[in-house]
Amino acid sequence: MDGNWISGIDFVDSIRLGNQSELSEDALNNKARNTYFFLPLILGLIGLFFLYQQDPKRFWVLLLFFLFTGLALKVYLNERPFEPRERDYALVGSFYVFCIWIGMGAYALVYKLRNLKAPKFIQPAVVGICLLAVPLLMAYQNWDDHDRSDRFTAQSMAKSYLQSIQEDVGAMIFTIGDNDTFALWYAQEIEGYRTDVRTINTSLLATDWYIDQMKRKTYDSDPIPSQMTHSLYAYGIRDYIKHESMIDSIRWDIKDYINWVSSDNSRTKVQEFVTSGWGRPQQIASQYSRDDFLPYQ
Repeated sequence: MDGNWISGIDFVDSIRLGNQSELSEDALNNKARNTYFFLPLILGLIGLFFLYQQDPKRFWVLLLFFLFTGLALKVYLNERPFEPRERDYALVGSFYVFCIWIGMGAYALVYKLRNLKAPKFIQPAVVGICLLAVPLLMAYQNWDDHDRSDRFTAQSMAKSYLQSIQEDVGAMIFTIGDNDTFALWYAQEIEGYRTDVRTINTSLLATDWYIDQMKRKTYDSDPIPSQMTHSLYAYGIRDYIKHESMIDSIRWDIKDYINWVSSDNSRTKVQEFVTSGWGRPQQIASQYSRDDFLPYQ
């Protein structure tokens, strides 16, 4: 609640969140309860100030990079407070910058020791301590709550979908987005399972390159049947088809539907729809007059 981060330092966490020893066993033993003791933050801040002292121009470049791919990006994206999953990957640019500062923080300590003329063995020891204190500590803390070993739900669901489809009949399975597609791709591309089925992601069918892919044979699956050539759906051509209510509800034969959509006849254009008296010219911008439309009730 309210960004209740913890450091792992008891008296610091107690000031903000109360006595941590009074938490339930479930909360205390939660795999996501990770503690870094401020070490990545401290080392990053050391690197930040060290860079400012040594090279102010690069400091400002990296600082702007950090702010624009961090705080500014959050404002720009205006993300909703509740999402299906964490959207930290949107901030990956700022993570890169802070990692640079962490690395420079380790160098800054070695640099300082060199100027103090400390014994030579101290310098590699400091580097080793920094490795233990930050990347290895973070790997240790995060491994158990990010480990996906022995989790096969996605693979099992994908194989169940594919297994339910008749074999070697040119079958196609339609998906609508990322999460219901990736597992199918994994089963087919990595494990070679049921490659006779053509997986079609409808979210990508609005792009010409994906339609071209679907029209080619892939592994054991046949190309999808298509009446339209690339020139009829290339980028910038028929990016969308405008729906216009003109006629009573009818059931179109699929070939007639595609013939209408792909036709260059003036009867299939918005301009014809307007001039024939169905539409109002003031509502149709001139640049859209050559767009295609579908007459349907």
